[in-house]
Amino acid sequence: MTVKARIQGNAVVVTLPKAFKIEAGTVFEPRIDEHGVVTLIPTKPVPDTIEELFKDWKGKYKMPDDLMAWSSEKTVGEELW
Repeated sequence: MTVKARIQGNAVVVTLPKAFKIEAGTVFEPRIDEHGVVTLIPTKPVPDTIEELFKDWKGKYKMPDDLMAWSSEKTVGEELW
């Protein structure tokens, strides 16, 4: 199977076959190596809201022990906590 690059606006576009089963809207980080090989690395989408970020969260937050010890130290300056 071969595909052909084409110009669309200010971009070069390569169409990927449906057989690859890539979902529409998938975001990729493109890379090109010294031999001209192009690799598309899927990235995780960045949530738009804090609610979206924690939509699957099931549980209670527990501060890690090392942070707990750090946050309980006495303040010596103008710290706000």
